[in-house]
Amino acid sequence: MKKITIFAAAALCAFGLTACGSAEEYSDYQMQKIQAAETNVSAVIRTLEFCSNGTIEAVYGINIPWDEYTMDEVAATAQTLMGGEVDGYGFYNGYTSFKAAQDTLGSITFVDSENIETVANDEQIIVSVPVTCENGDATVEVIFSNDQFLKLESASITQNFTMGEKMEKGALNTLIGISTVFIVLILISLLISCFGVIPKIQKAIADGKKAKEEEKSVTEKSIDNAVNQIIANETVDESDDLELVAVIAAAIAAYEGSATTEGYVVRSIRRRR
Repeated sequence: MKKITIFAAAALCAFGLTACGSAEEYSDYQMQKIQAAETNVSAVIRTLEFCSNGTIEAVYGINIPWDEYTMDEVAATAQTLMGGEVDGYGFYNGYTSFKAAQDTLGSITFVDSENIETVANDEQIIVSVPVTCENGDATVEVIFSNDQFLKLESASITQNFTMGEKMEKGALNTLIGISTVFIVLILISLLISCFGVIPKIQKAIADGKKAKEEEKSVTEKSIDNAVNQIIANETVDESDDLELVAVIAAAIAAYEGSATTEGYVVRSIRRRR
């Protein structure tokens, strides 16, 4: 029983090793496509570089408004420049990637065709090419369709960072993350501390409104009292004037010898010192 178990384990290991080895092997036809893709990748890189930095105008004497083209127009123009099948979206994405890298990397000065790395699956052939730029090294990844047409499906350029640059970038990201956490915690603590101040502010506002209402009520009462006093004074003054008019009219009638005061009109009454 032990021998059978050992034999089965050995057979399983052998099968696994055979499967792993066969996964890296390509047929002759697949190798032809891979070699053709590796040959075409240099033309793709140079075309994208010329289009992104404007050199295409000097080389071909034409101005290509890539941002205004439809994807079909992009595909047709790129196919004319490079030859071969081109996907419009894939080429335009590569164009934007190269254009964005111009500010940091500059122009490509060297394409290392000897250290190309290629991986193929059932649908795509992915070619990675090391390149040297004015401001550093980068890697260009170009993806072709895994068929006899080798259609360009995508392209991009990525800057290669040294270990020191990676550590510096990681430290900067860590610092930013920690700072963000502390800032958020400080804001939360300030917000919590405001919970004790908010009721006081609300009470002060309520007291102010109450004081204003009381002041308004007192003012209205004072105004009403003053109006009532004025009305009372006017009534008293008016009654006094009428009595005075009646007395003067009676005195004049007696002086004139008249029995009544009819016919006498008092125009005005003036006080004398």
